[in-house]
Amino acid sequence: MALKVYTGKEVGSKKDVTDIFASVLKTASSNSKPTIPSDENKYECNERYRGLALIISNENFKTSHCRNYCDDEIKLMQETFGKCLKFTVITFKDLTAKQINWVFEIACNQTGFHQKSDCFACVLASHGNEKPRTMKTSGVYYRDHCICGVDEDTVTTKSIIETITGTEALQDKPKMLFIQACRMKMDETAIESCIDQGHVLPVKIAVKENNPIIISDHADKVNRLSNSLFPTKIKSCTSGIPGNLPQKEDIVEANIFQKLVGWNTDKLKDMMRVIYPPCTDDVLVVYSSASEKQSYGREDQGGWMLISLHKAVKEQLRVQKATNRIDILDVLIFMTREVSNSETFQTKFPEGTVNPKRKAAIVFEHCLHKELYLYNSTD
Repeated sequence: MALKVYTGKEVGSKKDVTDIFASVLKTASSNSKPTIPSDENKYECNERYRGLALIISNENFKTSHCRNYCDDEIKLMQETFGKCLKFTVITFKDLTAKQINWVFEIACNQTGFHQKSDCFACVLASHGNEKPRTMKTSGVYYRDHCICGVDEDTVTTKSIIETITGTEALQDKPKMLFIQACRMKMDETAIESCIDQGHVLPVKIAVKENNPIIISDHADKVNRLSNSLFPTKIKSCTSGIPGNLPQKEDIVEANIFQKLVGWNTDKLKDMMRVIYPPCTDDVLVVYSSASEKQSYGREDQGGWMLISLHKAVKEQLRVQKATNRIDILDVLIFMTREVSNSETFQTKFPEGTVNPKRKAAIVFEHCLHKELYLYNSTD
């Protein structure tokens, strides 16, 4: 039986969203799962529920072109997360930016359900772009990836991730986001000097002045600079109490910041320590395209990335029929290979144009500390 799709017209207030969640979660069925031995290298998968899966797909916009394959990708995602992966699915269509924020706020308030769940997932399918910030430093413009509501207003991907990762009931549980949206630059004047920060993690600067360590008041300013200069160092972030140095530290020469920020070297006291607070642990984000690139979809099928996701999960169920175990890493590898190699995922433009054939690359980033397997019962 097809799952209900709630449209923006049915979401006139936060109370409407709250009522929808209460109705769906009240009737959520617990899944019979095989007993999985505890393994410190794997995420636990023995809770009463698999978890909540949000599907938000926008079709009809105020001025932008219609995503006329919206209903097709909704069906694919409902089957993928509902039938195949055993999530409790709640689906929304044609939401404004404000309504998207409502949905995530209310979804993350479902503490009782999340405490009894293995994980969390969401699919965002809409138009998107990389929106410039007003701040400009040293000739570099900074951008945030955004999801468009049907009203053409936007929600940053970063704010969505922060809402999800700030949910206490989901701590230490895997959280997966699949984003089917373009990542083209919105500000054409900054084509030559833009940096996509995505949802780069916050960075604070601490100056060691006698004792104790003092967090600098200029942390936000340096945050924006250091994120763009040292993105790879995010990988080694560890948990730490604000104001204390974590176990792993990266040392940055003071004159780098003196040059870029305009601080006097004497003010910095020899060296500065870039402290990475707890990173967005246990999060997987999958984008349908690379930064500055478009995303594609096909009529009567859906967005390319979502088509490949559906196919990858079905393939995992076939290959792992004996164990009924779905390896999320294998799903990601299948998706990226399928979209990059298959002739199906190729857009043809008129002869004589630049790049008459275009393909899209799926990009994913994560801070999953353990192996993620989703087990299904044999029932």
